[in-house]
Amino acid sequence: MQFTITKSDFLFYMDAPRHLWAKKHGQLDNYVPSPYDQHLMAQGQEIEKWAERYIQEIVLSEYNSPIIFEAQRKFVDKHFEVIVDGLVYDPDSKMYDLYEIKSSTSVKTEHVYDATFQSIVCEANIPLRKTYLVHLNKDYVRDGETELEKLFAVEDLSEEVAAKKEEILLLREQAWRDISLDSYESVQDCLKPNDCPCKKLCHPNLPADPIYNLPRLHKNKARDLKSKGILSIKDIPDGYKLSDNQQLHLKVVKSGRPFLDTAAVASELAQLSPPIYFLDYETYNPAIPWFDGYHPYQQVVFQYSLHIFRGEGSELEHFEWVETGAGDPALKILESLAENIGETGSVVVWNKSFEAGRNREMGLLYPQYKELLESINDRMFDLAVLFQKGYYVHADFFGSYSIKKVLPVLAPDVNYDELAIPDGTQAMVAWAKIMAGDLSVDEAEKTESDLLTYCELDTMAMVRIWQAVLKILET
Repeated sequence: MQFTITKSDFLFYMDAPRHLWAKKHGQLDNYVPSPYDQHLMAQGQEIEKWAERYIQEIVLSEYNSPIIFEAQRKFVDKHFEVIVDGLVYDPDSKMYDLYEIKSSTSVKTEHVYDATFQSIVCEANIPLRKTYLVHLNKDYVRDGETELEKLFAVEDLSEEVAAKKEEILLLREQAWRDISLDSYESVQDCLKPNDCPCKKLCHPNLPADPIYNLPRLHKNKARDLKSKGILSIKDIPDGYKLSDNQQLHLKVVKSGRPFLDTAAVASELAQLSPPIYFLDYETYNPAIPWFDGYHPYQQVVFQYSLHIFRGEGSELEHFEWVETGAGDPALKILESLAENIGETGSVVVWNKSFEAGRNREMGLLYPQYKELLESINDRMFDLAVLFQKGYYVHADFFGSYSIKKVLPVLAPDVNYDELAIPDGTQAMVAWAKIMAGDLSVDEAEKTESDLLTYCELDTMAMVRIWQAVLKILET
């Protein structure tokens, strides 16, 4: 059987060779793109259209002689094929320049591999002079209408491509040999069962306590254990070299008993002083900024939930806001938040760097709230630290400190499973649909209600985890 390898296939192979074998032999798991996946694909297509305009209107003006621009041209070299984003032909030199479009804000390693693969195939068909990468300009800040000439940056990858050429030539031939095999057994598998697109090939009969649940397990360690036939954490031999945190998780899994550093947890929680505010934001990060003052992919805060515990004997209070009107929603969020959060008391979040980062950005956008936001950051307490630092370890956290892993252990009666919007990515997509006018009035109202329900559960989850830990300390 003869196969063809595209540039997308090649990157799929670089992720894990067995994945490409499975794709070419029709053995990928059934996969339905999530709403967020579909959103990312649509966003990528939008960026390509903007970037093609940028090449034609901005880049081509820098060429001296009359030039010819081509988009989406196909080239084939033996078993390999590419459809290039853009080609510029310079009649004076009788050479072509290749332009590859990416939706990132910088050059990544995989982009160099991608560009090199394309360049090799192109060079087998045409005289190629330069290889360029067109990506979003991370320093661009919207001010009025989108300024095409500032939106993108162009980087010459010709030297990097030349340095990678020999490696990619060998890798692409190895890829073709691997997918041409009748069996996948000798083709290298992956080490990420949660994200694997062919679990039945890469991770058959995975145990309930796989080695991949060890926190921050390096791929070399995982490959070493797997080569020894060790897939279960319980089968890792005593004395096997692991980090302290990994050893702790190993001990918990083998013993079946959770670990709690009572002194450390008590010391952390002692930092909290009432009133205690449990705060969570929901955000959306458009590749091309929607509002003035924003960079590409900068998070736009469109919603918050706030639970307040004022002290013993007081009722838990809740405040919330989701903004779907015209303009930057962050201003309305801040107006509401300022009314409900006091100048004293601890602010509890899950993943401090995220909420604190949004506060710093909003403080720059709206200086009238900068002092309040700095105060919130100064009083911020990251509840996830109790689990991230290994002060409390449970086998059923599965090596994670995600709130979605911790909550079922400490508050099993609270869950996200039946929510119409069960996670942050779906919240992003749902809000974007409202703002884009893709929903009817009734659908938009229902979606707003679903967004509020989801975000409220995020802060209630923190409340319940905090309460559960306090109760454990008391016993």
